[in-house]
Formats: sequence, C-alpha cells, structure tokens
Amino acid sequence: MNQIDVCINYYGKPYHTAVTLLTLWKHSSKHIHKIYLVIEKIQPYYQYDAIPLLKYYLKDLPIEYVYPQYFYYSGNPDESWLSDPEKRYGLKYQYALEKSDKEFLFLSHNDCLYEDDLLGKMLLKAKNESGTGTVAGIGMVGQCWNCPAFSARLCDGSRFETFVPTKEELKELVDTYSPPRAHIHYKLIDREIIHPLPECRLNEYACLVNVPVYRENVMPTGDVLPFGGSWHGTDWGAIWFHSLFNRGYKFINFPFEPHMQHAPFSNNGSGHRADTEFDLYKNSEDGAKAYLLSNSLIPKDIPFALKLERQVIKTKHQIRNTLIKVKVKLVG
Repeated sequence: MNQIDVCINYYGKPYHTAVTLLTLWKHSSKHIHKIYLVIEKIQPYYQYDAIPLLKYYLKDLPIEYVYPQYFYYSGNPDESWLSDPEKRYGLKYQYALEKSDKEFLFLSHNDCLYEDDLLGKMLLKAKNESGTGTVAGIGMVGQCWNCPAFSARLCDGSRFETFVPTKEELKELVDTYSPPRAHIHYKLIDREIIHPLPECRLNEYACLVNVPVYRENVMPTGDVLPFGGSWHGTDWGAIWFHSLFNRGYKFINFPFEPHMQHAPFSNNGSGHRADTEFDLYKNSEDGAKAYLLSNSLIPKDIPFALKLERQVIKTKHQIRNTLIKVKVKLVG
C-alpha cells in the first residue's frame, strides 16, 4: 500500500500537538507523505502566539499549514452553504479530505501520544480486509460510553454490525439506561435511524478514511453530509458513518490502545474539558512539555527572534481585546 496523508486540526495545545506529530512521525514516518495541519480561525485562551512556536518545533516535518476562513467548533454550517468550498473547509478534516491524492487519510486528535506504529498496523489490516468489501474506514468504532446498548452489554465496537434492534427494542434501551444524549436518541428513533445505533461512529481520535470513497459519496460530489459536522446532534462522523455503512461500505473496528494514548497528560482521560477549564489546560500542557523535553523531542531553548515574534502577536491581540471591551462599554 502506498504512502498516505495525515490531517490534524489545531485548536490550542501546542505542546500536545507537538507530542502528537513528533511521536507519530517517530513511529510511522515511512507511511506518511504529507501532513495537513489545520489551524483553526479561533484559538482558545487567545493563544495565537503559540502557533510560531509550534511551527518551530515541527519544522522538519512535511507539513502544509491550512488556515480556514470559517470556524464551527462542534457545530456545522447550514446545509445550503456546502456548495461554497470555503464554508466546507471550516469543517474538521474537510480540506484534507478534498485535497489529498492518497488512497487513505489518517485523522488524529492533537492530544495523542503514539507509542508504536499504529498507522502501519491499520494499513496492513485495511489491506488484508479489502477482499471482504470496500473499506471506508478503520479505527475505534463506537462511542460506547454514551450508548444504552453497551450499558446493557448487548453491543460494542466489535459487534456493531450484528446487533440490530427493532425500533421498540432500542427505545426500551434508552428508557432503561438514560444515556447522556437520550433526547437525541429518541429524535433519531422517531426518524427510523436505528442501525448503526445513534452513538455509533468511526472515532477520529486516530482513524484511516478511504479518500476516493469519501469524495464519491460526500458533498459536494455526492449527497452525504461531510464527516466534520454534527447535523443530527450526536458527534463528528456519526451521520457520515451511518450513511456509508447503509450503502454497503465496510468499517473495521481497530481500537488504538495500547499503540496510542489519548489525552495522556489529562487527569480525566479527556481533552475536551480543557477547552473551557484553563487550569486543566495549563496543567496538561505542562505535562506535554515535560514529556517533550525529557525525551529530547524539542530543544530546551528557543531563538530570540521567535520569542520576539510571539510577544508581538500577544501584544497585538491584547490591544485588540482592550479596544473591543472599550467599544462594548461605550455602546452599552
């Protein structure tokens, strides 16, 4: 199988992002042609000055930096906007999924620690399974921690294909186990969206997506909504996963552990909370920086010119934020 491309969206966490890409490169560089690093238009805690630092740490990697004009965080544009490429490119991973010329694109969160050649193992598995049907994606299947069928011990990522409840059975499971997004489950059940189950998806912590299959089926070429939206209210990739599975494409369950750790420097195993809890953000970033330094993945000191560039960016945003506050106060 030929080399593949990689895509990561950068929403803060420069040290986590450096850990992710430098450890992925350490173990899997022989498989990688290009890395698309998508710099989100909005950054948490106004950390725009961290982007030059990140570029310095990653200067030896084959990276194309992408700067979308739109930012949706966990939302998505109106469907009528999807004919506009700039609006589509604001969706997670969409730019790379449209631009890559490789068979597979590897998607990863930017808070991962790769400890083995997970990418190579996934590629080998996809190659071996290709004779049993067209593989649309490979990775950990299912947000089972949110699913009532998992709570009932009836389903998991290895059984998602064969556990096919009736509408009444699935509703009873939701009634019994009250999953976190029960109201969304009920809404989807009423719309006859039963299987795969509402929380089922190819998790983008670390997964491979078949690029030609994606482009053939997904807007603007096809009619399926893009991976990076959450139109029916669940999570990224769920509606894309549901649509392609029901068109006969194959998804291979391949959990990332023990080859990769997700959010290894967080005290709760999740990177999402750090987006709104600064102390958690800072502490986990300190852990990522300590890992990079102790493993000699980044230099201890940075050039004076880089320090100056960061200070200029920080000062610019401080002035901008002050002016916005003054304007709001005057108008209000």
